[in-house]
Amino acid sequence: MPTHGWLAWRGRAAELARTPIAVVMGGDSSEREVSLTSGRAISAALRDLAGPTADVAPPVFDVEIDDAGRWVIDGAPLSPEKAVGALPPETVYLLALHGGAGEDGRVQAFLQVTGRRHTGASPQSSALCMDKHRSRLIAADAGVRVAPAAFATASGFRRDRGAALERFAAVPGRVKFVKHCSAGSSFGVHRCGSDDEVASAADSIVESGGDVLVEAAVVGLETTAGLIGDGADAAALPIVEIVPEGGTFFDHQQKYAAEGGATETCPPVLLPREIQERIQDRARRAWDAFGGTGYGRIDFIVPYPDEAGPQSPRMFDPDAEPVMLEANTLPGFTPRSLLPLSANAAGIGFRELCVEVAARALR
Repeated sequence: MPTHGWLAWRGRAAELARTPIAVVMGGDSSEREVSLTSGRAISAALRDLAGPTADVAPPVFDVEIDDAGRWVIDGAPLSPEKAVGALPPETVYLLALHGGAGEDGRVQAFLQVTGRRHTGASPQSSALCMDKHRSRLIAADAGVRVAPAAFATASGFRRDRGAALERFAAVPGRVKFVKHCSAGSSFGVHRCGSDDEVASAADSIVESGGDVLVEAAVVGLETTAGLIGDGADAAALPIVEIVPEGGTFFDHQQKYAAEGGATETCPPVLLPREIQERIQDRARRAWDAFGGTGYGRIDFIVPYPDEAGPQSPRMFDPDAEPVMLEANTLPGFTPRSLLPLSANAAGIGFRELCVEVAARALR
């Protein structure tokens, strides 16, 4: 079993064992149910004293943010200020939130203002990664490849819909992905095969108040790179290969279906070693540009040399450059989530991963 000398919890085990951990879940985003599943899994794992982290037994509190924004502790709905006041000041807030105020940095900013420690990235990095348009620009500036695209703010689209649609039509390729710029878990992502479909998808996103990103479709193998650590020094976990069922894209149903859905493989079986290492390098490069800390996950697609699809590793050009899709500062911890799958392939079990995430917040 690998020892992974970079794991932070080993040097902080005694401190972590006496540090209360509040697992924060729920919220009012479209990913609320996914967040509750992640949070309950983390909470259960922290209470299950097993494996190499069995001696790390911190007090664990469950905090559920309800639809009204109240923080519920032991059945009592409290304002956020009263909730953090009710817990010990040395508590680490392990964020199992997805989308909305959790993933866009607002919860992190609140905790920092109140002097509380939290897991994961900073408010600034979280907000950046939640914005698909801005994060694309930052990644490209760092030398990470992104797909050709066009962008319109909701207000700009309303002001001159025709001009925005002209820019969208100029994006190369017949198939395009129209994305809500700040939605996660593939919510607000539309695969469009015509300009009319692009226009309809853009109208829907703008109606919901979102900015619109239109990207050229890249035909290739979807992958994800898990990271633990800060910036360019983060440890890159084994790559996960993702093959959506029926040749569709990796949408919300494919990600979380109890049965069926995408086939997610880790360690990889299709990608040659040099491409795996290239994805890890590009992930660290992007993470550093985003100011990423703690842990995260960055999604890529590796282009096929043609549209036939891979039959063996030889189907990939050894010089293929992975294309970044998006970054995730609060990856899921559900039974179908990819970061735990990748960690497990590296010999890091689910509880050890949870403990590691918490340990990195102690600093």
